[in-house]
Amino acid sequence: MEMDWLLTVVLVHLLAVLQELPAAVQAYGPIIDTDKGRVQGKTVFANDKKVDVFWGIPFAKPPLGDLRFKHPEQIDRWEGVFNATQPPASCMQGMDLVYSNFSGATLWNPNTKISEDCLYLNVWVPRTNPPYHHKAVLVWIYGGGFYSGTSTLAIYDGRYLAAENDIIVVSCNYRVGSLGFLNLNTPEARGNAGLMDQRLALEWVQRNIGYFGGSVHNVTIFGESAGAVSVGLHLLSSLSRGLFSRAILQSGAPQINWASYSADEGRQRSRRLAGVLDCNLDQSDTDIVECLRQVGPELFVVNDYSVVQGIVQFPFVPVVDGFFLTETPDEYLRSGRFKKTPLLLGSNAQEGTWFLVYENADNFNLHTESLISAENMELLMENLFFYHPRHPERLNKFGKEAIIFQYTDWEKPKDQASCRDHIALAVGDYHFVCEVNELSDRYAESGQRVYQYWFDHRSSISPWPEWMGTLHGDEIHYVFGMPLDADRGYSEKEKQLSKRIMRFWSNFAKTGDPNRGPGELSMQEWPEYRPFERQYLNISLDLLKHGWRPHHRAARARQCAFWHHYLPNLLAGTSDMSTMEKEWKQEFHEWKTRYIVDWKNQFDNFLNNYEKRLKTCGMP
Repeated sequence: MEMDWLLTVVLVHLLAVLQELPAAVQAYGPIIDTDKGRVQGKTVFANDKKVDVFWGIPFAKPPLGDLRFKHPEQIDRWEGVFNATQPPASCMQGMDLVYSNFSGATLWNPNTKISEDCLYLNVWVPRTNPPYHHKAVLVWIYGGGFYSGTSTLAIYDGRYLAAENDIIVVSCNYRVGSLGFLNLNTPEARGNAGLMDQRLALEWVQRNIGYFGGSVHNVTIFGESAGAVSVGLHLLSSLSRGLFSRAILQSGAPQINWASYSADEGRQRSRRLAGVLDCNLDQSDTDIVECLRQVGPELFVVNDYSVVQGIVQFPFVPVVDGFFLTETPDEYLRSGRFKKTPLLLGSNAQEGTWFLVYENADNFNLHTESLISAENMELLMENLFFYHPRHPERLNKFGKEAIIFQYTDWEKPKDQASCRDHIALAVGDYHFVCEVNELSDRYAESGQRVYQYWFDHRSSISPWPEWMGTLHGDEIHYVFGMPLDADRGYSEKEKQLSKRIMRFWSNFAKTGDPNRGPGELSMQEWPEYRPFERQYLNISLDLLKHGWRPHHRAARARQCAFWHHYLPNLLAGTSDMSTMEKEWKQEFHEWKTRYIVDWKNQFDNFLNNYEKRLKTCGMP
């Protein structure tokens, strides 16, 4: 009896202790209170360190039925404890069918069931002492060209990043393709639903991350490719700027040519898709939306790409809708209307090769060296750059010849490996690198701290052919600590490189400076990017060498000057007369309807005031 009494006392005391913890770590996993209800996660290990992970917390109502295409709505409270121990469904998207049996490609395929009911987020909390206490927060936004991607991929597992750096990691799903970005200029389909999904997830972080031990005053958003574009657009939109502190952009920038379009272009693509899906285009846009709501979700996935073609061109992307974006990203940047905050951003050495093996598999493939003759290079360059989106018309012959001239290695113009490599460089420069550089310049010129990198390490376990180099997306493995997983087979040096990169990213999230964490002296390893010096950090295994200072200046500066200045001026100066006449007529119309009217109004006001003064002075 005495033993039973003692056991009862111990159990009561233990229960009281557990109830006092902010997260009760119980036999079935930690339980957290949120503003919509309680969630239960589970504890996992990052090598020998514990991390509490909460998978699939709902942050919006399922976008089904009448909510399809609409901006997301807040979810209602739930009763009981929500089971957050399993990865959530991925948003509707297709699988990679081009290289369906190749590990380098299937890595990016959704690894959970696909569903329209997909608006969930995930949280990784390091189990440190104290376990839940004002930690910095990193919120990941995945890429995928706004037509694919999911937060549940193994490569986005936040456990190593969280455990190694005592930081909370959050990732969220958002709708992609036409289901996320259909735009018909109606309240039912106004566009940018996917971006508003991200924004609602950021609102959730502001309301709830404190329950997990995070600081709402120290939230950094980071993303890659379309995810980096998304991060950039949140920097621009007045609707998002107050929901985070700092930003990291990997291989992307908001003003990239493929990443947004006008409301008219968005509506044209949306109507084109509606026609393919057998909706009557003679009816109102509201009725077209209603028709599209009756279509099975898988048909959108199958038919999205019917509306566009071309390399690094994606069917449904963010739109200048007058709500989330009131002007083009270029206009935001030129006018200085963006969140003033430190940035960390950069590019990979061979951004273009991944897109070539998908766009032109006849010439670029995984099984050969993909050598290209000088003659074939000319044909390929003409097809890859048949138009220039910054200019209203297709490239003329002067523009085409200029691109080929710029990207010919004139020391060995007939070398087939060189021709192949320079085609890839042209694709990477135009679609990624030069716009990242442009964003760096804009921010640095506005007085913000900027840290730029150039990732130039090809992984020892990369399944892609060697000629493809350091691919678009390769840095993600190191940002999320995949080399720390012994089962993956990375080298010891790659493990150390990943630790260094994770420390850079986490330091920046905590202090705005990748060189130091809170209370630490600066390592002075990564120079600040300034307008006239334009220094960046070259990230490779050389970074591990003692005393090595891998600082360089002005990445791809000559090539970017070509795309941003020389080529547009050349095209403007060599346009045919019909194009010049159209441009002149448009400019004259604006002058006649806007400036003449303004001038006449101002003159009439002056004349009326002048006459009043004459009468006041008693003059006839």
